[in-house]
Amino acid sequence: MESKLSTEAEKEDLEEEVIDLKGDVCPYPLIMAIKRISEVEDSLRSGRIVLKLVVDHPPSTKSIPRETKKRGYQTELEKTGAAEWVITVKR
Repeated sequence: MESKLSTEAEKEDLEEEVIDLKGDVCPYPLIMAIKRISEVEDSLRSGRIVLKLVVDHPPSTKSIPRETKKRGYQTELEKTGAAEWVITVKR
């Protein structure tokens, strides 16, 4: 029971940052994703922050997850529109 409570408390402290990269083409979305990941690396690795990258350039849906996985992060890809995806990067 105690671990469940600490997990719920961790969720309350979780910060979600959305980065809108729509309209940008590769390699710019990848470069911006890597830059922001580097800036918040401690918070990202500790689980205090989750990054949500909104993209509309199809190659970004492959290049960003590939790079973030290489760096040891969990990555989820969700199609949110006809030509729009959200890439979630977390610990």
